[in-house]
Amino acid sequence: MGAQAMRRHNVALVMELIARDAPVSRVELAQRTGLTKATVSSLVAELTAAELVRDLGPEPGRVPGRPAGRLVLDPYGPVALGLQFASGHIAGMILDLSGRPLARQLRRFDVAGAGAADGVRAARPVLRRLFDEATTAGRLVAGVGVAVGGLVSGGLVSALPLGWREVDVRALVAGELRALDLHGLDVLVAGEVACAALAEYQAGAARDWLYLGGEEVIGLAPLNPAAELAGDLGHVPVRRRGEPCPCGGRGCLELYAGRAGMAASAGVPDAGAARLLGVEEPLVARVRAGDPAAERAVDRAAEALADALVGVRALLAPETIVLGGRLAAFGEPFRQRVVEHLAPGLTLRPAKLGADAALRGAAGSVIARVVADPLAWIEG
Repeated sequence: MGAQAMRRHNVALVMELIARDAPVSRVELAQRTGLTKATVSSLVAELTAAELVRDLGPEPGRVPGRPAGRLVLDPYGPVALGLQFASGHIAGMILDLSGRPLARQLRRFDVAGAGAADGVRAARPVLRRLFDEATTAGRLVAGVGVAVGGLVSGGLVSALPLGWREVDVRALVAGELRALDLHGLDVLVAGEVACAALAEYQAGAARDWLYLGGEEVIGLAPLNPAAELAGDLGHVPVRRRGEPCPCGGRGCLELYAGRAGMAASAGVPDAGAARLLGVEEPLVARVRAGDPAAERAVDRAAEALADALVGVRALLAPETIVLGGRLAAFGEPFRQRVVEHLAPGLTLRPAKLGADAALRGAAGSVIARVVADPLAWIEG
């Protein structure tokens, strides 16, 4: 490995440890990396000068002696912008490097009825307002992460809830940035479930867990940000002689645990509720009120979801699955219903984050890229 490659590796290693273990001292970094204290100090100085890392100083109340600085990702450094496309809205968020939201924007818009090009074009005012917020605060934007309720393959997005098939969302968003005279920004695109999984990981969930959730879809993704596997669990067949599904299959999980399927089963209108807009799904209110038909729909969904997880357990052998997304809005009783139908040996935990998990993860993907290769940001 050449000197430049070694430097890139070492600075990324130090950055990743600070992101994972903050607050952490230079001495602790030297112990965990095997690098000399002088090398660590030099790398930290470079990261601090680039406003990627901040030294909080010695811990309050520390005993006399040489002070040990506490290093964290710099909350006053560059920021990441997240963008989310859903059926009835476009959302945006700015996160600082520590993962703290600095600004949000929401626009109600019929993305599903507009077509991909017009749907992405409708994000222009959201992008403009967020960049104005960042500029007013004197922050540089490290990139734009995009979450879409569907699957991303070969850089193309197929999102059934939006009616998008093999759409180059990255190119469309990059075009909107150019229209706003914003050039040279990386655009990262991922499915909403993969984004939500990353957000849960960045919020402290374990690397070897799986995330199950989604607002527009029912998906499964690893918490490990280095793993790119993400699947649409909603279109896994769970009933051999079930109803036909719009995807072309039959008896898919989506028909039993998806929003429309659960609403139809309970005899309530599918309002297309978007939790990020603060709208509660009508079925959730019916369940809370103890409506018998709603309770039956939830039981039916829980049993179907547990059946879908049989194959997941057999193939991937996860220790723990984190339940998030719209299904998490049914609360602890729903999680317990699923657990009752699960085979032993699989733990189902509630997610830490709420309706904005995918949006956070979209912005978090930009932060993850900066952490993984800080020299790319430093060298511009």
